[in-house]
Amino acid sequence: MRVLTIVGVALGGAVTALSAQHAHQLELGAFGTYTHFDSYWGLNGAIGGGGRLGYFLNDFIGFEVTGDVASPNLTAGGAGPSMTNLGVNVVLNSGGERNILYVLGGYVSNKMGSGSLNSVRGAIGDRIFFSNRVGLRIEGGVLYSPNQKGIGASLLNFQGSAGLSLLLGGSSGEAAPEMSKQKRDSIIAAGGTVPETPTRQIFVERGVQWPYQWFWGAEAGLMFFKTAFDGVSAEPTFGGHWLITAKRSAMYVGYDQAFFISDRHATITEPSGTVEPGNVAFNSLRRIMIGLLAFPVQHAIQPFGGAGFAIMEIPGSNITCTNCTLADATIVQNEASDMSTKAFFWWMGGIDVHQGRLSLYGHYILTTHTSNFLIDGVTHTFQGGLRYSLGSSREDENPDR
Repeated sequence: MRVLTIVGVALGGAVTALSAQHAHQLELGAFGTYTHFDSYWGLNGAIGGGGRLGYFLNDFIGFEVTGDVASPNLTAGGAGPSMTNLGVNVVLNSGGERNILYVLGGYVSNKMGSGSLNSVRGAIGDRIFFSNRVGLRIEGGVLYSPNQKGIGASLLNFQGSAGLSLLLGGSSGEAAPEMSKQKRDSIIAAGGTVPETPTRQIFVERGVQWPYQWFWGAEAGLMFFKTAFDGVSAEPTFGGHWLITAKRSAMYVGYDQAFFISDRHATITEPSGTVEPGNVAFNSLRRIMIGLLAFPVQHAIQPFGGAGFAIMEIPGSNITCTNCTLADATIVQNEASDMSTKAFFWWMGGIDVHQGRLSLYGHYILTTHTSNFLIDGVTHTFQGGLRYSLGSSREDENPDR
């Protein structure tokens, strides 16, 4: 009888390992879409629909194939060409059970009427589960088509979707209740060993396991700066970063690229002494940053701040030297090149919000002023983005040692 009791409790303990995890599950989904088309097409926004088939490799990484179709109208009136998207995505999930925030990226083949395009997709979304296997999936993203033959322009469509997802397979049963004290005492009295209660590790809940993690992140926002010729400008900026955390600090390495909506200008005096205002034009800026951040409050929502060094470069500046000789024009161009790259200090402050392996954050960056640079004064950058942990940044994964 004692042996049967021990075996029965051991089997019961094994059942507790089944929790609402989603590794190795298939995801079947149907959804409605709304697409805002690039102005190049001359199309109104349109409602459509589609479906998806996905697979969770584990709780954090998955793959999926998707297809959707919409039939927009022309902005000038009348029916436009139908649009069909067929794509494959890599999905990074936050590892939640009842609520899974995710980001994805992938390739999409677009068929627009009789023509076709190749695009890349980026999106952020959330799955909200009504039960272990059925949930609402909401998503917003972009389809970007680089400059392709026959079009002569880069295209950007925005698409949002909402629909139901059904998860099949895997082990999505509810966790069994903890062993009662009576059962535990009977096992001990019979000379058996009480099985350990399996627990599912939840990443960065209330700051747990925040130390010694290796994050990759991506962000987008606006950079504000000033030139003497154009005044204050606000330009879109995109970038990525690498974050290695310690207990309350982190090393930050980042890269940003700003693409200007139109040319910005600086002024360089010509060798003859002539001043031609705005004789240097440029339309982009890149920045490499390295520094340290402090995370003083170890919670799921935590402020952070830090400082470091940056190198800012303005590539491809072009000069206008109306009455210059070739030698004078070369001198002005060389001076513009010398004024295109400088080193700076930077300060950063922001808020970081965790869900599973994903962190949603927003920050502000201030870079210092330096002389002999094509941009005047300090720069201000406001950005938001996502970080994803690839796991421990050291072989010893116990941060308390």
